[in-house]
Amino acid sequence: MLTAAGISLNACFPCSIAKIEIDTNHFKGNYPDTASIDASTDGEKWTEILPRTKLQAHTRHMFIDELQIAGPATHLRLNVYPDGGVSRMRVWGRATERGRADAVTRHLNTRTDDVAQRELLACCGSHEWMRRMLEARPLDDALAKADEIWNTLTERDWREAFAAHPRIGERKVDAKWASEEQSGTAVAASETLKALEEINQKYEDHFGYIYIVCATGKSADEMLAIARERMINDPQTELRVAAEEQRKITRLRLLKLVS
Repeated sequence: MLTAAGISLNACFPCSIAKIEIDTNHFKGNYPDTASIDASTDGEKWTEILPRTKLQAHTRHMFIDELQIAGPATHLRLNVYPDGGVSRMRVWGRATERGRADAVTRHLNTRTDDVAQRELLACCGSHEWMRRMLEARPLDDALAKADEIWNTLTERDWREAFAAHPRIGERKVDAKWASEEQSGTAVAASETLKALEEINQKYEDHFGYIYIVCATGKSADEMLAIARERMINDPQTELRVAAEEQRKITRLRLLKLVS
């Protein structure tokens, strides 16, 4: 008669499961004959995502297409029939958008003041924004609070944040995040980089601060075209546009704190 032995795996935040490994390495005579996996969002109501499946001795079993996943999960339960040796179960997944947001909140709430200050300034160069984020701890929703505070800052605070960025297309970008964000310029043609350099200068002369754009996922040509389009904006409109771009950058960098 076969019996089931359950092994639970709990995640801090909801995740979309992409791949699962069940490893019976070193177990040759006492490995489970079959196994199944259940998923849950609360640890109480379970849904089978891997039907009962035959296992092999001393083998790494990888499951991708076999997984029957309906949504995100916080708990996984491995059932083996009968009791037998499993050396490891590994799970690959990605936190949901809500899960990542919750992770950011938890992260910032548990940092010491000096660490939180340093990390917040790396996300946004406004000291007033950073100060008010620290004062708001413990945060209920860090991303929402970040947006709320940013949208109530003064033009001076916004400009301080703008000034913390390197220029788009600069050949040497020291900050790691800025370098990643501007990766689209790394493969740009010399003519495009030259044009970016020229539009940067025209933009600064016209508006009084550097050209700010959320560069993640954009090519150098795209950023050049956006800059040219924005040059026709009046100063107040462009300030709001630039502030919105900074808000997007800040949000992405906050998420990078837990990526």
